[in-house]
Amino acid sequence: MTSLYSLLHLLVDGICAFSMFGRFLPHGNQTINFLLYNFCAFALQMPFGTILDFFIKQEKCSRTTKIPCFVAIIGVLFTLLGTFTHPILLGIGNALFHVGGGVGTIYEDHAKHWKGRGLGIFVAPGALGLYLGTLAAKNEIAQDWLWIICSIMLLCCAFAINQARKFLPFCYIEQSSASFDNSTFTMQNGTVSYNVYPQNSTQRNLAPLCVALCCLLVVILRSYVGMKVLFPWKTSIFSGVLAVMSIVFGKIAGGFLAARYGILKISITSLFFAAIAYLCSDIMLFGIIALFLFNMTMPITLYLMVCLFLRMPGFSFGFLTFGLFLGFLPAYFGFPTIISGNLIGCVGSVLSMLLLYASLHTTSCSI
Repeated sequence: MTSLYSLLHLLVDGICAFSMFGRFLPHGNQTINFLLYNFCAFALQMPFGTILDFFIKQEKCSRTTKIPCFVAIIGVLFTLLGTFTHPILLGIGNALFHVGGGVGTIYEDHAKHWKGRGLGIFVAPGALGLYLGTLAAKNEIAQDWLWIICSIMLLCCAFAINQARKFLPFCYIEQSSASFDNSTFTMQNGTVSYNVYPQNSTQRNLAPLCVALCCLLVVILRSYVGMKVLFPWKTSIFSGVLAVMSIVFGKIAGGFLAARYGILKISITSLFFAAIAYLCSDIMLFGIIALFLFNMTMPITLYLMVCLFLRMPGFSFGFLTFGLFLGFLPAYFGFPTIISGNLIGCVGSVLSMLLLYASLHTTSCSI
């Protein structure tokens, strides 16, 4: 299912980029349409995810893994409808798919002991889809390709429905059953352990909220840096593909390496060297390394949120994508910055490293 969700992620983001840059923005109010799409696609994931969590909680164990699958399929259908109608429907479809596919991936990742590896696989193809869709729109690729992609997406949906019937149910774990007193969350088919330093009950209860806030700030910084940092060497399709593939493989590597060596080590190491690489990112090699390392924390922040809020995977996913929307706003409205160029990437990496270190020092996560 994670492979299927990942393929659909690539196609959904690709068709959204193609529709926005090839159909809606050239023939409408670019400023309003772009803002409306981004709001619906990113900000709405948090309320959609919260609603999904509520319905899953009502189902207990019977159809827990099927509901996210059907939400993802509805998202695909809304995306296809929005492609031919309006950016609002396009954005809503994108949001529904991400929430459904994200929660479905979270369940499979947890059930198969992947410890966040599946999250990296799921989030990675989106960047490639956005790039290919934008490239297709700018080069005026034949409209016939649009119908081919739509047909592939519908076939994937049909296959997803068939697979969801075979997938094992996942029992929701009551968060109240997990106790900070013994520093351990015991979950189905695995254990996520927390060594909580504060002994005071108030501090202990605030620790997950502090981690969530730090994760949100890291995502905001990631979005903002992605919008503001420009690479002078990114002038051809070849260099563009190298840049986007470094982002894709960075996200995948982040999930795998964090599961193997631990969140704290990989977060600090990747962001420290990303900060150094950004200083020299005018050179293609260092720019690619910076993008690779900087994006490694994407599945890490998501996995941290999922571990902290066991009963709310939909909210956790949407909470962080809301951060992507917040990071997009300063660049969209043209707010001035104190620093510019490569320094933005360097400072963003350092701040992200400090935030993750502070959060993991408050609640040390052993996976």
